[in-house]
Amino acid sequence: MDKKTKNTEEPKPATVPAMPENADLTNVDKIRDILFGNQMRDYDRKFNQLEERIASDLSNLRKENALQIESLQTFLESEIEILGSKLSSEEKTRVNEMDNLDELISKNVRQIDQKISELGSTLDTQTRETNQKMLKQSQDFNTELASQIEQTRKRLDDYKQDLSSGKVDKSVLAEMLNTLALQINSEA
Repeated sequence: MDKKTKNTEEPKPATVPAMPENADLTNVDKIRDILFGNQMRDYDRKFNQLEERIASDLSNLRKENALQIESLQTFLESEIEILGSKLSSEEKTRVNEMDNLDELISKNVRQIDQKISELGSTLDTQTRETNQKMLKQSQDFNTELASQIEQTRKRLDDYKQDLSSGKVDKSVLAEMLNTLALQINSEA
């Protein structure tokens, strides 16, 4: 570059007639071509090769990225499809399990209702039977009590008649009352 600067900045010899400006530029280009031509052509060739390699690498990278993106997209779509089918399967399984659980609960509720109904019927039957037994025992007791009362009245009436018909001896009266007391105690 220093040579360029020196060549372009050197004053023109006075012996050379003045040429138009375009001619000067052409001459400078020729001089530059003579001095730096091989290097410039070598640089141009290397830059062209570098540009071609960069363009080729960039194209390869784009193709590779496109393939990777397409592969990733295909993978994601397949994974989404697999997850969707798993989710659908899981949902069906859960729905079936919920239906089975609902059916089991309904069955258990029916069984409990049936057992409650049976227990209610059994309780009603037992209550009726107990009430009938108690009523029968009460009636039997009342009949027995009425019979005992009637027998006691008859005896008292008999004793009363015996007493009224004659004088009763104290010892006979005591014996009668004692006998009556013993009968009452033995019957109760």
